[in-house]
Amino acid sequence: MIRTAADFTALAAAPGVNTPLLGVRYLVRAEETPAFRIGIAASKKIGGAVVRNRIRRRLKVIARDLAPQVRPGTDALIGVRAAAATASSEQLRAALADCFRRAKLLKPNAS
Repeated sequence: MIRTAADFTALAAAPGVNTPLLGVRYLVRAEETPAFRIGIAASKKIGGAVVRNRIRRRLKVIARDLAPQVRPGTDALIGVRAAAATASSEQLRAALADCFRRAKLLKPNAS
């Protein structure tokens, strides 16, 4: 997980891709750094704390499932959009996988 303000600031200026449910900003650090790290940003526009935390938990599980397919050394900041509050887990998984695919963050042998 990305936790420091410096890491979030670095990702704020990074390139990104968007879907109606999510936006992903990403940086690829050195390939020899094995960790895939994520940060999740969900504003109060999404809903109350219960809704925001539910989406965060769901996205953490989805990112953990996709992690073996993601290039080593990737940092990703996932911005949650309001439509994600009513989206199913399958829709969130498809949106996140689509963002990773469009950003070319998946390993070459991953589909």
